[in-house]
Amino acid sequence: MKHKLVQRQVKQQELTVVQKSAEREFATAEELLRHDALHTPVPPGIARRLQDSLDKEQPSPPQPWWRRFLPG
Repeated sequence: MKHKLVQRQVKQQELTVVQKSAEREFATAEELLRHDALHTPVPPGIARRLQDSLDKEQPSPPQPWWRRFLPG
């Protein structure tokens, strides 16, 4: 009997944790997007295409040192 009571309490605690995590309010849209990005995995096909695109990008040439001191 005590074992069933313990199991019921554990299930109630798990439900409470799930409900609390599901009921989250965000102050801004940016906060919502950051939270979603952290908890949503990127599909492998999209990750591969993004990496391919970044690999194809040419790095910008280094700026001459004197450009920092003399305006354009």
